[in-house]
Amino acid sequence: YNLRLIALPVLTLTAVELGYVARMTRASLVEVMDSPYIRTAIIKGLPFHRVVIRHALRNALMAPITVIMLHINWLIGGIVVVEVLFGFPGLGKYIYESAIFGDYNAVEAAAMFLVLVAVGTRLLGDLLYTYLNPRIRYA
Repeated sequence: YNLRLIALPVLTLTAVELGYVARMTRASLVEVMDSPYIRTAIIKGLPFHRVVIRHALRNALMAPITVIMLHINWLIGGIVVVEVLFGFPGLGKYIYESAIFGDYNAVEAAAMFLVLVAVGTRLLGDLLYTYLNPRIRYA
């Protein structure tokens, strides 16, 4: 694909989500920066960028990761609309045409694929939680 051709569809899909995730990350980071362990790390003499990246950002990313993983399905629904609107061939257009022409097997397969994507993103989110916060342990 030519980058100029896919710039507008990608911008259409990500503009709303990017603003929401950035706002969520900022709010989380502001909340975490007021924590006692952040003040302790700063008083200890650690460089500020290290305190922010290593201590604050790891704990602040918990909420944005939840939002990102929950909105993956919304983005896939947006892909259907954007591919049909811009005329791109892809999974979204295939799902749309299958629904319009009554190909029930394809619609069922697409629904099963979307469920697998939803479960996979939830699993990925849980794995990222354990990486970001070592105190979280799953049995």
